Amino acid sequence: MTTDMRTPHAAGNDNEHDSAGSYWIDAVQRAMRPAPAVLAGYTIATTARSARGISGDLSDVTVDSQRGYATVTVGDVMGKGLASGVLAANLLGGLEVFHHEPPGEAVDAAETATRDHFERASAFATLFHARLRFRDGRVEFVDAGHGLTAHAHKSGVTERIPSRDFPIGLQPAGMPRLPRILYLAPGELLLIVSDGLFELPGASIHTLTQLAGELRTVVDLQFALTEFLDAAGPDLDDDTTLTAIHRNA
Repeated sequence: MTTDMRTPHAAGNDNEHDSAGSYWIDAVQRAMRPAPAVLAGYTIATTARSARGISGDLSDVTVDSQRGYATVTVGDVMGKGLASGVLAANLLGGLEVFHHEPPGEAVDAAETATRDHFERASAFATLFHARLRFRDGRVEFVDAGHGLTAHAHKSGVTERIPSRDFPIGLQPAGMPRLPRILYLAPGELLLIVSDGLFELPGASIHTLTQLAGELRTVVDLQFALTEFLDAAGPDLDDDTTLTAIHRNA
């Protein structure tokens, strides 16, 4: 048997510190997750869980109704915990500063702004950063070493979109990013995830495309995403983020 030799006052302080720490961790996590997006003709849903308090994943949805587009971001900083969370917050902050810029220019600028942070930490991040144009479903995107996006077509075919660029922190200075374009037709869906998806029980290399195909026809996209991640149980082996964009039929 062990005895706690601290005074009740001291023990109470530790509890208060633990509560305060939990409060700020929760606050940081909420700030790094997008608010629900209200769009005409589209549904964008996100769910995320961390493995160790603060997540190294980042996600954001910014709607610009006047210009008629939404900016969607999903990324994953290597590692877990506080260090990864700080880098993720820095990268997300850089992208937010340049959210009015086209994806290629925004990613280049954010990477330049955070390059020193990643170099000092000997770290990198994978990133999918896109702009969805409402009027025609045009999606202009940069995939920086991420490669975890699936396009579920209304034909029933689902394809995985590979990456063509290096991760953030590994792209040689001066080498521009390569923006690409795809189109979401009515009834189609784009699913972007972090690699924690493949650490879930029963997951395989095909889970990404299978899940995208199933989500394309669900009635409530947010509920379906949340239910899927909740089914993994209370403890995750890796930070996991899922963001889905559905163009309503």
